[in-house]
Amino acid sequence: MMKILMLFAVIIWLYLLTLLKRTKLSAYYFWLGSVGLFIILASISNICFAQVMPKFIAEILKYISYILKNFSVNISQSSILINIGSNNYAELFINYECSGMLETIAFISMLTFFPIYENGEKLIIGFLGFIWILIANIVRLLITITILDYYGINALFIAHSIIGRVIFYVVVILLYYQVFTKPQIIRGWSKSF
Repeated sequence: MMKILMLFAVIIWLYLLTLLKRTKLSAYYFWLGSVGLFIILASISNICFAQVMPKFIAEILKYISYILKNFSVNISQSSILINIGSNNYAELFINYECSGMLETIAFISMLTFFPIYENGEKLIIGFLGFIWILIANIVRLLITITILDYYGINALFIAHSIIGRVIFYVVVILLYYQVFTKPQIIRGWSKSF
């Protein structure tokens, strides 16, 4: 039953998109298209790819751990084991929510319906944006690991939930500025909406 409702919602979404495109209501087309695609991709990725991004990040961190040595990574669990003192460890799990998957989906959804770029440009920018968000997330995790290494488990909330997130979102906002705001200033607002 849920699959039928989802299919019906997608058909209505596609119809509304074609209606908005024909009536040249570009801003509404962008908004409805981005939100709808985000919901669809988030639903699909949560079902099909919930462990892909966390494991991919764990793989990258495993190679970094060979250099930094103050943490180790368990790829099968998508977890990071941080040495925070003599025989004391903190374990962080990389799950779907903190893998950057939703942020990547939001970026791709907006980029797909952003009218300034051609399709070829969207593919290249989408790939580069994915890499940018991935690196931002890895930097966030490395900063959290470093703070825990120096200040211990009591700094976990501040390191992960405040400092790490602020850094991550500032870097993502810089990406959004470069991809969405700056091109409108350069190429002209009137051409796109």
